[in-house]
Amino acid sequence: MSIPVTLTAAAVQAIGPRKGLALFFPATTTYTIPVSGWYRLSALGAGGSGGAIFTTTTGGTASGGGGGAFAESEQFLVKDTILTITIGAGGASAASSISATGVAGAAGTATTIVWPGATTIYAGGGAGGTFNVTNATTVAGGVGGISSGGNVINASGGAGGNGTHTTNNAGGGGGGGAGSPYGTGGAGGACSTTVAGGGGGGSITFAGGASSGTTSNGGGAGTGAVGAAAASTATNAGGANRLARASVASADGFLRNGTSTSSIAQGFDSLTDPFRGLTGGGTAGSATTSLIPGPGAGSGGGQAGSGIPGPLGGSGGGGAAAATVASAAGFFGGGSGGCGSSLTGPATSGAGGAGLVAIERIG
Repeated sequence: MSIPVTLTAAAVQAIGPRKGLALFFPATTTYTIPVSGWYRLSALGAGGSGGAIFTTTTGGTASGGGGGAFAESEQFLVKDTILTITIGAGGASAASSISATGVAGAAGTATTIVWPGATTIYAGGGAGGTFNVTNATTVAGGVGGISSGGNVINASGGAGGNGTHTTNNAGGGGGGGAGSPYGTGGAGGACSTTVAGGGGGGSITFAGGASSGTTSNGGGAGTGAVGAAAASTATNAGGANRLARASVASADGFLRNGTSTSSIAQGFDSLTDPFRGLTGGGTAGSATTSLIPGPGAGSGGGQAGSGIPGPLGGSGGGGAAAATVASAAGFFGGGSGGCGSSLTGPATSGAGGAGLVAIERIG
């Protein structure tokens, strides 16, 4: 009878990554290649945070933060090569608690993989969003990060959603989705509501739904479709998953949102090439905080704030006319939504999602 063995970090370092099994590096470190062979090196930059604005006079709208970039390379590495891994930090949360004093979001920083004599694998962070109190004007969301050094793919992050100010409105654009092996991340949904609401977060592929009209909340994008948008409709559906199903479940049928005993914790669909194991659906924009979407998908915008996105997805924007409001933080590479409030403060955007590195031995 076999006996299960729990490996220490030192044991994993000594054995090295098994073929087809990813090692994750969520913190800055070094890694010594234990066995000569072919390796897949994947780097994800950090997301930017959305802007924040609270004002009791003219209202305000904030734009979303951009998603982090993604770079991937396949390299033959000899035993004892030392990789220096730097993990990007998500843009810090922005909070506006003094009326008419907005706070811009912060940029995420880059994730890099460096070793002697090689081209640096670079995955840049997304830029922060900003805020707006001037009627009939628009502020752009933070741009997505850019990447270089990958010989498989270099994919930019998606831009944060724009924020258009209208008299006395309160709203936020959605955060951009991160870049991935599927290409450039999806943009966050724009916000131009005339009362309150937020745009949906972008997924790794598709854009979040826009918020417009009187009161509306854009749906978070899924890995198979954009988030829904409709003027003056408070609740709009999230985008479908990779199988075109209207569900937050991944393509394998599992819920990975960690919110009940019938689901498993948030994460990737697979430890075999994990950045391609992102197949979940987005959550609806809603007057109340939305559920957690599937891997790779964005969360919907909300009048009470937005829900946590899936890995690499952007969070929705938040906008409330008579309450405190906050957008959720990004989760690994995604940008956070912008946040606006009138009548009652503060308005707070979540932090951008942190960077990540995965290393797999493939031959």
